[in-house]
Amino acid sequence: MNTRMPALLTAGTLALTLTACGGGAPEEEPANEAAATPEEGGGNVLDLVAGLGESTQEIDNYTLDMEMVMPDPDMGEIDMTMTYEVMNDPEATQITMVMPFLGEMLLGLAETTGTGTGLTAEELGTSILIVPAGGEVLVSNHNGLQEVDTPWMRGLQNTDQVNPDDMFDINTLPEVVGAFSEIEQVEETGTEEISGVGTTVIEGTMTSEEIEAMSTEQRSAVDDLMGDVTGTLNVSFWITDDGFPMRIDMADDEADISMVFSSIDETSFEIPSEDEITDI
Repeated sequence: MNTRMPALLTAGTLALTLTACGGGAPEEEPANEAAATPEEGGGNVLDLVAGLGESTQEIDNYTLDMEMVMPDPDMGEIDMTMTYEVMNDPEATQITMVMPFLGEMLLGLAETTGTGTGLTAEELGTSILIVPAGGEVLVSNHNGLQEVDTPWMRGLQNTDQVNPDDMFDINTLPEVVGAFSEIEQVEETGTEEISGVGTTVIEGTMTSEEIEAMSTEQRSAVDDLMGDVTGTLNVSFWITDDGFPMRIDMADDEADISMVFSSIDETSFEIPSEDEITDI
């Protein structure tokens, strides 16, 4: 059983709890989008894997869709999806989290207290934030739970605890993929387009011995995504011909996570105007 909750799930739960409950803070707890499809068999498999870390070091505009499923001793199987949009002009991050299991908890609480909202568990379990660089977090009022007349709010209590890097820090991706650069059990299994980009599919299995041999930084980066890895770790990469991992899947004996990149150098979203924001 995973004894350490992944940082992604912990930070996402905090963010959703803050926004769904009006800001009450709990004390506890890419490369070129136009890359050509690689020729069949092109590039040495080990060379592609070895170059993964370097290929992820200078990306500042992208969309990342993440899906995670893992067991919890109290709630059973829990799942979470997150769309993480990062743009560089202006610098801002938009995060959309969907956590149905937490929505079910909020729905049950609302029914118990007789304060039904008419929303579904998925609607209650969805949170949207915009985090401008150097600015205060903007919280979407898309589900109408906040007592404001505008679609966005600013200044909700303790949203300063919500840090995009705590949910997913692109700067740790080289450590994550670098951890798999020396997997011995690895093979090319085909080609596939991901987000319109041609990739080579590579699959491998990291043994418990190889996991133990990770550097401290690599193990920390993997644990932040997966929790405490148990047993062997199955990994799959969809790699462009210039070495960028457009998709990464990881699964151990209990947890399963998928990361898919898109709109590299093309991600953009609207920053709300001041008349669309209520300061709390």
